[in-house]
Amino acid sequence: MNQSKLPLALKTYSVLPDNRSPLERSMELSFSQQIYGIGNPYPHLLDAQKTAFEIVPYIASEFQLPVWDTSDPEPVKRNLAGHAWQVRKMSGTRAGLKLALESFDFQSQIKPWYQQQPQGQPYSLEIVAWEKGNKPVDVANVKKLLAYIEDTKSERDQIELSLMFGVETSIEIAGAIAPVTNTRETSGYAQLWAMPDATIDFSINGGAAPGLNVSAVEASAVIPAIVGHGQINMTGYSAHYNITVLTINARATL
Repeated sequence: MNQSKLPLALKTYSVLPDNRSPLERSMELSFSQQIYGIGNPYPHLLDAQKTAFEIVPYIASEFQLPVWDTSDPEPVKRNLAGHAWQVRKMSGTRAGLKLALESFDFQSQIKPWYQQQPQGQPYSLEIVAWEKGNKPVDVANVKKLLAYIEDTKSERDQIELSLMFGVETSIEIAGAIAPVTNTRETSGYAQLWAMPDATIDFSINGGAAPGLNVSAVEASAVIPAIVGHGQINMTGYSAHYNITVLTINARATL
């Protein structure tokens, strides 16, 4: 049973006249009990992370958020509404662009033109972004992200946005010691994002000596792309082949 939140004064005193009926007094207490039973919404009313979810769209509207999609998940909507005012205050700065990307759950690295290798055109920015969890690219989300960046950046800035994803895999090949050359071939297939597919083939030729290590492989595609291919040929001399692929990074440039 819930404890009554009705102030003691209202239980003792009444705003009704002395000739009130018992029914009127009962209704007064009942209505007062219902009103005071509602939690106070004001402490977190404008906090997008803590307020009731039904209030979040109104916060976004109040802060003039330029992008809004009812199909976005709740965490993204709360981030967009909660960061909207800070992003607007920092418009035209790298900090504002970084916060705009974080609103869509993206982490990023931003390089101005004078830090690029080779040096870029004045007022150009190179943004490399990756979504937390290495999720596949959703083209609809990318369009919203580009629209938000366009609204946040300085009017004179030129943006080059690249989306990067990490793919982890491991391959192990073993062969017996033999003076002749042994050839083993294997292929790995990975769907890096929703639109393009990528196929990477590994071909190893060897005889006898140390193992092989591949530290990094990069594949790139421009959206929209259909199929991308990458091939690596390695020749070594080893009785026991150990191949370690530490990271494969795929970058989609829009």
